[in-house]
Amino acid sequence: MRFDKISAAWANYRNGMVATDIHSDDHMFNNHARLDDYEIVGESGLQTVLSALAISRKQTVYRIMDFGCGHGRVARYLRAAFPGAEMWCADIDPDAVAFCARTFDAHGVQSTSDFNDLDLPAGLDVIWVGSVFTHLDMARMEVLFDRLFGALGRGGLLIATFHGQYFYETTKKDPKKSVTYADLLRGYESEGYAYMPYPHKTAQIGMDDWGVSATRYDQIFKLGQRHENSQMTLFSEQGWSNFHDVAAWIKR
Repeated sequence: MRFDKISAAWANYRNGMVATDIHSDDHMFNNHARLDDYEIVGESGLQTVLSALAISRKQTVYRIMDFGCGHGRVARYLRAAFPGAEMWCADIDPDAVAFCARTFDAHGVQSTSDFNDLDLPAGLDVIWVGSVFTHLDMARMEVLFDRLFGALGRGGLLIATFHGQYFYETTKKDPKKSVTYADLLRGYESEGYAYMPYPHKTAQIGMDDWGVSATRYDQIFKLGQRHENSQMTLFSEQGWSNFHDVAAWIKR
């Protein structure tokens, strides 16, 4: 995308109105100590999307999806930057889907723990997936990647975040986490990928079969290499909010 169009999208966000409504059950907001922290992470998501667009041939964004939208930490910034785009917000939490659809003038997509059952729109220009692959085993990761990549239109971008080397290093240095996730750390060291279910049940909707994964860059590359018409256009260590690794693929 030309830099003038990137600049225009950024100006839309900076000069427009970012929705400020926060859902009372937004655990991403409730887990932050300050509103500023929540906003920084949301804005970083937009910066990541624009960075991927800047090195792609995509010149227009008509159709955009936030998959794993939660209650809109990033979606509110995507809507501000692309006010004229048709937008979809997908999540496993029906209340989150309804809130995002209503608040950001978007279509709601109800996700499911079995990604084979996803009913996704077609011909999408951009799909943002923030902190979803970070909770999946490799089998489910591959299914989700395939379903999302299939929903892209020609020249569309799939942008996703992963726990990588930084996550591994910080977890290993933490006295408590290094014990809790000892098997995950060993798997990452030996195979470049590891997954562990959460050590305790979570009260979050649809999260009982989720856990924590760590994925090395070469294993991330392999996700896209399974598709002949995919081309990785971006890989950035700690690219999202100085924590998650970011990868982007274009549908050729």
